[in-house]
Amino acid sequence: MNDRAASAPGFAGIVLAGGRSQRMGRDKAELRYRGRTLLAHMLTRLQACGARRLLISGPPRAGYATIPDRQPDLGPLGGIHAAFSGLMEIPEINRLLIVPVDMPALRVPTLTALLRDDRGVRACHYVGHPLPLCLSLDSHVLSHLNRLMGDPGLAHSQRSLHTVCADLNARVLPLPRESADEFLALNTPGDWATFRAGRARTHAP
Repeated sequence: MNDRAASAPGFAGIVLAGGRSQRMGRDKAELRYRGRTLLAHMLTRLQACGARRLLISGPPRAGYATIPDRQPDLGPLGGIHAAFSGLMEIPEINRLLIVPVDMPALRVPTLTALLRDDRGVRACHYVGHPLPLCLSLDSHVLSHLNRLMGDPGLAHSQRSLHTVCADLNARVLPLPRESADEFLALNTPGDWATFRAGRARTHAP
């Protein structure tokens, strides 16, 4: 782990919004939730956590600066790698907090629990869920990502976030007992309808 982890407590937040949303049938990032898009909602979540910089992975979007994948069709790994490489040059940022655009129920305390900056911990996520994910911005992690991106012979499973987290010996946190539904990913119109109905009943943020 490099010296920046000891001297620079800041972190950047990134929303992964580069998926094709095939099962949803429309761009999930543009779905409206409580008067704003899911993309805007997730950016606000990261901002509330204290992110020094906010990033968006994915194709160009009106009104936003986005980071395109350097290699297409590699799923979340492609977006994470593209953002990670650029952030390595910013000394005041030492971690990257990664959220998908389709988990709007994630709460700020759930996200900030991933940010505990223990020396030697390069990745942190919740059990059974590789996202949200916190990665340390250090050369070891970057070298690992570069290897995964640069080897065309790797199987898709070897580039999964589950595998990446295991390779980095990630700290795995237990699910918050009172809020396991935070990790529901909205992949289909049915998921979206069920989520909105549940939020309306509970008045949850």
